[in-house]
Amino acid sequence: MEKSFQKSALLVTLTLFFFIPVSISVPFILFHGIRDQCSNGGVSSFVQLLSNLSSSHGSCLEIGNGEQDSVTMPLTQQASVACEKVKQMKDLSQGYNIVAQSQGNLVARGLIEFCDNAPPVFNYISLGGPHAGISDIPKCNSTLCELLKTAVYTDFVQDHIAPSGYIKIPTDIKDYLEHSKYLPKINNERPNERNTTFKDRFTSLHNLVLVMVPLFLKPPKS
Repeated sequence: MEKSFQKSALLVTLTLFFFIPVSISVPFILFHGIRDQCSNGGVSSFVQLLSNLSSSHGSCLEIGNGEQDSVTMPLTQQASVACEKVKQMKDLSQGYNIVAQSQGNLVARGLIEFCDNAPPVFNYISLGGPHAGISDIPKCNSTLCELLKTAVYTDFVQDHIAPSGYIKIPTDIKDYLEHSKYLPKINNERPNERNTTFKDRFTSLHNLVLVMVPLFLKPPKS
């Protein structure tokens, strides 16, 4: 995993230096992935490495207690928590950049699109983000995963298991659009509920960089 962090850090840093020159003096926040937390060594080292190489102040923004809440807190709530935290961070008041890993990208998207009266996000770098949803969670055989496979679009699962918010089963699009509580909203997929504000906020980004990490996603090009 550490090698993966190092490779991702290199990709992000090259982007910061060669493609997004304005970001060098702009602070950034990191959203970690599922079953991780800001205090973990890999995450804190990643933030420090990015700060050192880009000469930008950076911090990991934690949602709730980190690892557990990344699994059980609905993504709508996670995005709301992120919104309130960002608005309280004085060093972000003039604008900031976002780097996000895995599921943290869905929180970042919610922050960008849903958060009212927040400082602007200039640049957003996504590492392995499931922006178009996933159809399955590879190598997962726990009770939680069984619920995601058999009852993903029920209210109980949607309200208690975070990944349910971005599972998109290709053979069950009708239930997905009707009952998934997160991804259809941020992607403006419901024809009668499309929100121009969400679109305008996301397209106002100066730069968007998507880095595919095939190891973690099914399908990998999500």
